[in-house]
Amino acid sequence: MRDLRRQLGVEEQNITAKTVTETALLQSFFTLGNDIAIYMSADGEVDTGILLETLTDLGKRCYLPVLVKATTTLEFRQYLPGQPLIRNSFGLLEPDSSAATIAPESLSTVFMPLVAFDDKGNRLGMGKGYYDRTFAFKMSQADGGANSPVLIGLAHECQRVENLEAASWDVPLKGVITGQKMYQCL
Repeated sequence: MRDLRRQLGVEEQNITAKTVTETALLQSFFTLGNDIAIYMSADGEVDTGILLETLTDLGKRCYLPVLVKATTTLEFRQYLPGQPLIRNSFGLLEPDSSAATIAPESLSTVFMPLVAFDDKGNRLGMGKGYYDRTFAFKMSQADGGANSPVLIGLAHECQRVENLEAASWDVPLKGVITGQKMYQCL
């Protein structure tokens, strides 16, 4: 799956990035909240640059995931346009320690990267489990984790599979946006 997304051409990547942004802006979960987590894309992931710029232009507060060495969960630090970003141990860009943070429970929407997904909201990530551990609290919510934060995967259509086996610790997505459609999962 990672090879498939890496092989997508620049034009297809650009079209997907624009379409994903347009689709995200039409969703009700998007209009309801102002604290949004998003990732800086790498390794053929859906390019989040247009979405990030659009979110900040609309006055949304955007946060990027940060790998904190002392834990196995993510911290979310505010992204401000023009603020320098640093590379973490995986080469991913993130705000430095001077950026404001937000608790994962306080986010309204989280746009998540993935390697593969299915229609039931199962997500295959990069295998380290950072997102699942960070949002494990959703599994014990009375609503079954259907409310805030809303977890939305961003993917290329070629990353969709018929079925992914979910482990007990896997936190399901509410939906996945591809360049072709919005998959409602929960």
